[in-house]
Amino acid sequence: MRALTFDGSSVRLETARTAVPAHDGDAAIRLIKAAVSNLDVEIARGLMSFRGVLGHQFVGAVESVSGHTPTKITGKRVVGSIVVVCGKCDMCLSGLSAHCRSRSIMGMLNRDGCLADRFVLPAKNLVVVPDAVDNDQAVFAVELAQALQTAAQLTIAGKPYITVIGDGSLALLTGQVMAKLNASVRLVGDDLGKLEVCEKWGLKHRPMNDVGRRADQDIVVECTGTSEGLALATQLVRPRGKVVLKSAPATGLAATRLGQSFDLQAVLLNEIEVIGSFCGPIAEAVAMLSRREVDVVSLISKRMSLNDGPALLRAATQPGVIKVLVDP
Repeated sequence: MRALTFDGSSVRLETARTAVPAHDGDAAIRLIKAAVSNLDVEIARGLMSFRGVLGHQFVGAVESVSGHTPTKITGKRVVGSIVVVCGKCDMCLSGLSAHCRSRSIMGMLNRDGCLADRFVLPAKNLVVVPDAVDNDQAVFAVELAQALQTAAQLTIAGKPYITVIGDGSLALLTGQVMAKLNASVRLVGDDLGKLEVCEKWGLKHRPMNDVGRRADQDIVVECTGTSEGLALATQLVRPRGKVVLKSAPATGLAATRLGQSFDLQAVLLNEIEVIGSFCGPIAEAVAMLSRREVDVVSLISKRMSLNDGPALLRAATQPGVIKVLVDP
């Protein structure tokens, strides 16, 4: 089968890669549509020292389910949670299964991703896509779930001032989700062309270098994974405010610079709460897409094919590109 892989030094399209065998409870899934994430780009730059098939945002069709698991999902269109857990460790048994001691993460940690003709995930991770949600919308489910997780980790009281830093698809989805809360929300980023889409939603937006550093924001959500973004976050947030981290840089020099940019003295003296936020509820994301409560179609910049191979990642980093969708 075809698969876009990273071997630690380069990305290439393999055309005869052996499919990963399915274990009991695993669903064998045929790719219908995928999307390239900024996180995929960072993985290919060394983040998490991953080796294997890239990709984690997908819509697929279940071809079979191994073992004795009920097969009601066979033949169905599905999306899925990318974190695979054991269900037996202390984290899983205490309700924190997303932090399973032996977890694997699709396309990131000890598990092949979805940029391939076929891949596997446990059937319990999958959510059936309703007919009302087309493939172009459903492929955003994982990223929308990440945005929903941000809201779930915050307590919104009064009408707080919230700044989302970033102009990629995760930032734009997070801005839409946060705007549905009782909050004053704005996005700041470098690419004004991407931020223009905010005008369709009535969201305030500003260039990153045109934002006053008055330390007056109640919540800052950092979605860039850059030294500039994190430095800005600590300058914008008020004392005893919250900074939510949604992105991470690649290892090496970029990570070192990021650490230097994070003003720990300001965090200490201003008693800033720093919150890490990763994956979220896939089923809730699908329900939200079904209700048409967020606009994802406006985020689609390019459509490409799996045969385009490494060019998929290059396209995702081009100026003005928000989201690249991938057909088999």
